[in-house]
Amino acid sequence: MKIYDEGSEPLHELLKAASSDQGATLLVPDLQRPYVWTPSQVTLLVDSLLRGWPFGTLLLWKVHKEDLARIPSRPFWRVTDRTGEFDDEQVSKSNPPAEFRMVLDGQQRLQSLLLAFGGDSWGFRLLDHEWSTVLDAERPRGRNAKRHWSMGHLCLDVWLFRERTKAAGGVANVDFRDVLSWVAQSPTEGRSTLKRPVNYKHPIASTQDAENKGRYIRLSRLWDFASTQSGLFERYFRDKLKPLLESHDVPKDVIDDVLEPLAEFVVTLVGIKLSKVSYLQLAPFNAEVFSQDLYNDAIVNIFTRLNTAGRALTRQEITFAWIKTGWDASKTGNRTAGRCFEELNEALAKEGVNIDIDALVGSVSAMWSVLHGDGALLTATDLLRGEKVRPMAQDLVKSWETVSTNAIEGAQLVDDRGFHFGTHYRSLNVLTLLLAWRLLGRQWLATHPLSVMTKDGFEKALDTAFGSNCDRWILMSQWSGRWGKSTDKALADYVKDLSSDWSKLSSLAAPDEVIAVLTARMDAWIGELQALSSKYIDGLAVLDRDRVHDYYLPLWLWHRLDARRWKASAISLRESKRGSLSLDVDHVVAVKLWETLPGTQPQVDSEDDGALSTDDLSTTMNALGNCCLLEKSFNIAKGVEPLSAFLQRVHDFKTGTLKIDDWTKDLGVDPTLVDPTGKPTADVRVAVEARTTAMKSELKEYLAGTRQRADV
Repeated sequence: MKIYDEGSEPLHELLKAASSDQGATLLVPDLQRPYVWTPSQVTLLVDSLLRGWPFGTLLLWKVHKEDLARIPSRPFWRVTDRTGEFDDEQVSKSNPPAEFRMVLDGQQRLQSLLLAFGGDSWGFRLLDHEWSTVLDAERPRGRNAKRHWSMGHLCLDVWLFRERTKAAGGVANVDFRDVLSWVAQSPTEGRSTLKRPVNYKHPIASTQDAENKGRYIRLSRLWDFASTQSGLFERYFRDKLKPLLESHDVPKDVIDDVLEPLAEFVVTLVGIKLSKVSYLQLAPFNAEVFSQDLYNDAIVNIFTRLNTAGRALTRQEITFAWIKTGWDASKTGNRTAGRCFEELNEALAKEGVNIDIDALVGSVSAMWSVLHGDGALLTATDLLRGEKVRPMAQDLVKSWETVSTNAIEGAQLVDDRGFHFGTHYRSLNVLTLLLAWRLLGRQWLATHPLSVMTKDGFEKALDTAFGSNCDRWILMSQWSGRWGKSTDKALADYVKDLSSDWSKLSSLAAPDEVIAVLTARMDAWIGELQALSSKYIDGLAVLDRDRVHDYYLPLWLWHRLDARRWKASAISLRESKRGSLSLDVDHVVAVKLWETLPGTQPQVDSEDDGALSTDDLSTTMNALGNCCLLEKSFNIAKGVEPLSAFLQRVHDFKTGTLKIDDWTKDLGVDPTLVDPTGKPTADVRVAVEARTTAMKSELKEYLAGTRQRADV
């Protein structure tokens, strides 16, 4: 059975349902993204309707009044404020009818028409520099130019209307983008009160200025004037319009000229009011027709697949809507959920974790599941169950200080160990689980008062355990392919593990026992990844020199596994004082240099089993053992010179501060590779393969826990 019905209503009835002074029954779910249209887009929409173009189809969702409380929603805005100084002003909700309707698709268009036709108090409050950008006007200048704002209402410029109708030969040929203007109306609330220079250029006109007397009429006044009573014609409106124009101080000669075309204009508005708007309307839940799970899943999928404001709504946005709805700001220093998440996002960015709010919501949601959700990640069905999702906000508010502080401190510890999101790990799950693991210890501490000394000892032990496991978890969870095709399942399994541990920790009183449980969990996780990670290192090879960047992370680690090697690696290699430095994977022996070595040409038709094939040569030239990761101002791979030639131009080697032989020995670079000029290809190949084998052996020792980083 269909979950939706088809229908249509006159446009003016839909707008009334969204704006009625007795309370709105047409609402916007908070799951929708914000209103983003500009005043120019509003004007363009009105112009389209005046030309007789269709309004477009809506997607609505009917809900029973008893279901409204569990669906976060809001009325439409009376005033769209983008100054940051005021709150948007809403229509009041009805008190309450049997049913409400939610706008799932069409919010931008409906809100735009409400701002245009809604009434005297409806409009945009924007900073003047934004008005100037939107309307392509001269940018305001002066001491407080960026702080000034104006409140604009959509008006008909009667003087231009007179001019354009005469020039066009009637209303039908007028481009209404030319005669509709955003104008400040209120003497007290139309513009900011900050002092302006005498020559300040206002981006929008004001009816309070003497030169505009009798020029502008609010479009909403004409909309209200356009009665939908049957049997009314232009003559009726002409008789009624004259007093309206006189009350706006429109000059008599202008009234005489515009009365007839303006009556025609009002008749056009009547037609727009009565125009039928088609919609698809999702039916309210009916237990006789749908199961609750099936119904909820269908609604969530509609949300997530809707193309609203240019992209699909994500499940994280739906989750965040619930969080914001149930957030008690009094428990977080009067900071809203939005502000709390923004602050956390900004703090994480300072630690090298640059993610969007959606990703942060997903990460925090997983942490909530660990502590409060019995390890069950939210499903599509859960997103429409207020009783399931609403507690998330209540739980997060109570523990926000611990959750946010733990995330920031954990991200800082990861950053201190040299790992950066997007460079050393790309799956946010890697960090989320690491932070959730640490959160167990921090949350236990928050609920178990300890002496100062005992608390200090526990915190140090927790951070020590974090540091001991952080690197291997980040590296091995990637090298094992854990975040491949079954990412969601892998994350769910890990979250379930942590939730199980939290159940154990809640009953423990001794700090040492808590650390033991956490250490055992990380040992188990890492132990499961070791075999696959070692297999990854064994098979690590590329054929194409453009793919050697794949070695970045293994090389980054390898350079840090020996103290002398790390000391040599940390030296910046600059050929000249002005040379810019970069850290990237480079060859030790350049590809073009290989091509000059005796015996390089592959023996395609040779009967010798030991002869080089093309793939053999490419594998050797682009092997891990023929690569390095150093900060330097030159690129070896792009030239034909040996490594020694580049090093001889580096200041520290030129002056004798460093010796090439010692430096290359510390980096495990055989003399054959330092300058292979004239040497047989077979000898160079043996040196590369030996270095590759030694490097992979050290990396696998690290994975097994028998070798540690020397740089931390």
